[in-house]
Amino acid sequence: MKLNIKELLDFFDDKKDSQKGDANALMAMLGEDLNVSVYRDFRKKEVKILEETISQGFKKGKRLDRWILDKENKKLFQCEIKNWAATAIGGKQLKSNASDEETKKVVKDYWSRELKNNFSKRVKHPNSITKVLLKMKSPDGYRNISNIQPLLIYWMPISLDKKELNPISTLPVKPLNLPMSHNFSKLHIFSVSLYLRQLYKKGKGRKFIYLDMPHLEHRMKLLTKFQNKK
Repeated sequence: MKLNIKELLDFFDDKKDSQKGDANALMAMLGEDLNVSVYRDFRKKEVKILEETISQGFKKGKRLDRWILDKENKKLFQCEIKNWAATAIGGKQLKSNASDEETKKVVKDYWSRELKNNFSKRVKHPNSITKVLLKMKSPDGYRNISNIQPLLIYWMPISLDKKELNPISTLPVKPLNLPMSHNFSKLHIFSVSLYLRQLYKKGKGRKFIYLDMPHLEHRMKLLTKFQNKK
């Protein structure tokens, strides 16, 4: 599917042409498929998105959103996806052509908020974010892969890299002193917004990104049927 990078950034990061409820409705439709597909593009399609359920293996355990297989390095990422965008959560607005300095300020604000709201030892854990640090039951057919790592995919512009605004960051878990048992020493964090901005800037205004999004394509076909007057 061919998607306009500038329009995505303008809508989800800057509230352009947005009415109340639009962002939540569109993120519900695009959300996880869009974010995980952009991550796959970032990885140069070296990864495979698995459809298997991702859980701890018992009814009342926590669940995550996707298994992602790193085919070349024989690694599994247990992934939680957060579709949070400025349009939907009342966050900082950021134009598609924002300068690096403007972007860094917004990135810093979002990360400070995450540290306070989700990674602080003063809040309840595991929460909707830190549950990614709980070991999930490996999917059938991949039980022989021992290298499993946690990955958080956010829409919003967020990064631990204060200089280069790298869309992928690695967060050491131990210094957080989280009041919960966990199985990992580091957490990978990916920002969809920052990666799209990187493409848009490096390509001197690269207009489009091409993503394999079968679930969205199916929903678009359904909407087309609803409009069919015949």
